[in-house]
Amino acid sequence: MDTSVLQEFLNLRLLNIGADDSRLEKLDEVCLDLAQQYAVEPAIAIAPLLAAWDPAAGSDPALVAIGELLQKYWPTFRGAFQGEPLTLYRAIILEAFMRAMERQGTLAVVVGLVGANILPHLNVGQEERILSKILERAQSITSDRLTKLWPAQTEPEPVASFNIPSLPALKNTEPNAWFPQVAAAAGPGTNKADVSLNTPNPHWSNQPQNWSYEFADRMATILADVHDKAANAAVKASAPALKALGDSVIIKLNDFLRAEQARSNQRNTSSRLLWWRQALYSESAAAPYRKLDAPLVAFHMAFDMANLLPEVYPSAVESLLFEAVRATAGTQAEEQVTMSELLDAQRKSARIAGSLWLQEQRTMAGCRSLFVQALANSCASGKAELPQLGVDLKTKMSLGDWTIWLLREVKALDALSLPDEVEQLEEQA
Repeated sequence: MDTSVLQEFLNLRLLNIGADDSRLEKLDEVCLDLAQQYAVEPAIAIAPLLAAWDPAAGSDPALVAIGELLQKYWPTFRGAFQGEPLTLYRAIILEAFMRAMERQGTLAVVVGLVGANILPHLNVGQEERILSKILERAQSITSDRLTKLWPAQTEPEPVASFNIPSLPALKNTEPNAWFPQVAAAAGPGTNKADVSLNTPNPHWSNQPQNWSYEFADRMATILADVHDKAANAAVKASAPALKALGDSVIIKLNDFLRAEQARSNQRNTSSRLLWWRQALYSESAAAPYRKLDAPLVAFHMAFDMANLLPEVYPSAVESLLFEAVRATAGTQAEEQVTMSELLDAQRKSARIAGSLWLQEQRTMAGCRSLFVQALANSCASGKAELPQLGVDLKTKMSLGDWTIWLLREVKALDALSLPDEVEQLEEQA
């Protein structure tokens, strides 16, 4: 069994909760509660995640809020620490994420996308192996989802042979099973002393007229009974095999339809991306990219491509985006731009400020936010609001790299808006 994130913090001596094992049990209960909250409502998890990733986050509101939940399970925890145990809060959040991702796959998508942006720019010290473990697990879950939505372009898999279940053999009927009924239909008596006849035919066959009428009525009933019992026995014996056959057919058809739908979706997405790459026309700006100022190309390309993609996408898509930026911006695509410069340039764009999607991404003041969320807040307030990511705002990247950064954030926020359905866990007694 993999070591938990909490245990990793303890093993690296980044966290000290004393030698009382009951404290670890209390922390486990807190993580379970928080993981349930994140799994059911993943949108609330983005600010805590951004704070928990950053060892220099300080007394971030998203961290301090964990103290209230911790006190529910460990009422005296503040007596065990001097000041706010921020590292403990961060460890609880990260452990909760590891658990929540297993139930809420969209959280794994978010962790993978946002983590790929932010973690390389943070000074995490000894925590690198812990955060890398979380990111690797997120990417593994995302990869499974990608396989379903975006099948690899390989040779068709060989079709497994279709096994038809065999019908069970019916038991042979004992030869004399129907003798008493037939004998009773044939006449008043029988030559078998051990057989008693129930209301036999009162006529012998040497009384043709009377006997034939009586025999026909009695034999018709016997034959009908024989037929019904034989048919019912056959149906009863074949029903399990026929059900198994029907279930197998349904499974095969559903598997085929799902695979074909995934392949069809992939072909459609690929076609749209190729058309977009050749046209270099922005739907969000309602103009060709070449007519936009270079800094604005980054946001509009990210926004437009996000609309063309499913929930998850292969890495090659980001290469396609990078090359599209270079084809559009020319030599300006190679220039290094800081985060604050890019934010200020985009904030002044009326096209970007008018985006309904962007307006929906505004966050509460003072909360940790993604770059795109900070842009939404800036456009709404009319003044620059720098993102609180733990990343140096003087960080420089090329326009193509910033476009990939923005695409990841847009897709992460899109994923949060359409989470998987997750059942509530029963409350512990």
